[in-house]
Amino acid sequence: MSDLSLDSSRCALIIQDLQNDVITEGGAFGESGSPQHAIEQDVVANVARLADACRGLGVPVIHVWYIVEQGAPGLKLNAPLFQGLKDTNGLERGSWGAAPVDGLEAQDGDFIVEKMRMSAWQGTKLESLLAGTGRDTIIVTGAWTNMSIEHTSRTGADKGYYMVVPENGCSTMSADWHNASINYALQNVSTVTDVDSVIAALGG
Repeated sequence: MSDLSLDSSRCALIIQDLQNDVITEGGAFGESGSPQHAIEQDVVANVARLADACRGLGVPVIHVWYIVEQGAPGLKLNAPLFQGLKDTNGLERGSWGAAPVDGLEAQDGDFIVEKMRMSAWQGTKLESLLAGTGRDTIIVTGAWTNMSIEHTSRTGADKGYYMVVPENGCSTMSADWHNASINYALQNVSTVTDVDSVIAALGG
């Protein structure tokens, strides 16, 4: 992966859905296997390290948080994932569950995008932020690999962005689900790499 080439002036980093309800024991989805896989991937430490490198190089860091209001009004329950979110009272604004995990809090100069669907693009200001900062190469990290990461990468590719997925900066509910996404779908819509290779390619 050492042949990866990135222009830091064209890159932005997305940190998606790394919130307590999603990847922390005791969270709304704590029984899904997600907390254990996040530990196996060392996803929090890896993403924190990448975010620090990006900040040092002037690469915008964009936190994408899944946020619903109390009781999930307006959340259309047209898929099991959304129904599960409502049933567990997950990711409600102002709650511990909706907060970013320890170590991945937004820092001065970072951007925050809120969403109510899997994709970071759906109904959000993400594209406006990227246009405003002049970025067309998007490094996507977070949870879950085979859902939000894959949705965001597919849509980004369709929109004409260069999508980069450091696989050890992502996690999901099991290694099997993660590997299926990394080894198949994401190969066709993104450059799959790892955190160290991204940092090196950025010049960090």
